[in-house]
Amino acid sequence: MSVLDVLDMIITALILISSIIIAISLIRFINRYIAKIAGKTRTRIDDYATMIVKGPLTIFIVLFGIMIALRYWDARYPGTLPSWVILNMDVVTSVIAVLIATSVISFVINNYMGRRIKIIIRENPDRETTFRLIHRLIIYFVYIIGATIVLTIIFPGLIGIIWSFAIGAGFLAIVVGLGAQKTIGNLFAGMNLTITRPIRVGDAVMVKGEFGFVEDITLRHTIIRIWDNRRMIIPNSILDDEVIINYSLKDPTMLVPVFVQISYESDIDKAMKIMVDVAKRHPDCLPIGNLPNAVIMEFAESGISLRLLSRAKDQPTAFMMTRDLLYQIKKEFDANGIEIPYPRRYLIMDKKIEERISRIENMLDRIVEKNQSTD
Repeated sequence: MSVLDVLDMIITALILISSIIIAISLIRFINRYIAKIAGKTRTRIDDYATMIVKGPLTIFIVLFGIMIALRYWDARYPGTLPSWVILNMDVVTSVIAVLIATSVISFVINNYMGRRIKIIIRENPDRETTFRLIHRLIIYFVYIIGATIVLTIIFPGLIGIIWSFAIGAGFLAIVVGLGAQKTIGNLFAGMNLTITRPIRVGDAVMVKGEFGFVEDITLRHTIIRIWDNRRMIIPNSILDDEVIINYSLKDPTMLVPVFVQISYESDIDKAMKIMVDVAKRHPDCLPIGNLPNAVIMEFAESGISLRLLSRAKDQPTAFMMTRDLLYQIKKEFDANGIEIPYPRRYLIMDKKIEERISRIENMLDRIVEKNQSTD
């Protein structure tokens, strides 16, 4: 091995090491100076640029150094590297550049739209679901474009093949459509839910007998956080055909009915006044119209049924308010002598049966007395 050969090896190694050193130095410089400056500015553009330079651009610098080193070696010593490395070097570099560009674009769009959606939600919460769908569609579109460019770089004639295939693939499209009809149905149902908006992110809903809050609506499924903190994941095609009770649509306020029975001997007017006073003192009660009020519902078998009707700001508040009112009403009834009845039965016996029972009791008494006198 000659001195020139050793020198070429050193140059190749220096190119690789230099690219790594430049990348590491760039990261340190950004963390020490640029990131601090960007954090003090009001705009987010410099923050995005900082994140881009720290990640994808650093990787690209290292890969670019590797490509230069390989090209230098191949120029000095042709035929020493495998042919597939030389032939595919440009392809690999282009593919990596496209992947990095795709990730950068998706990252910028994702962060920008995420922040814009938060601002829109604060101003108009009803538009959250629509903008989340648009956000996802844009990200998917960026990835599809990036994947298409990568495939055309790897297979240059792929576009023509795809176009020819698309023209004559009507039958295959039908077969694929039938095979993936559930997935396609979920996608269209998700778009329909987003456009028509029977439910929105954050809505309180009742689905399949379960109460919960809509956490997310994706193109394929909807996630609902039910009352015990479990997540119910429902395919959109099923949800689109389901009867849904939406407690947040239009007017989120809820009526709060509380049913109580009192005995027939209790003071009705006093009981109804106590119930109304308890509701008025509750911090979550909304005094709208003639609410809260109490009325007689029916004369039941064991007592008189009363209904207290009030209003709360939403369904979760109404649920907790019902429990609070029942507890306070019971305490007030006990303190004021209002009886909450339990089932009672009054037995009226026939006179003949009563006489027979009396004779049997007398016979038993005589037998007992006789036994005692014998002892």
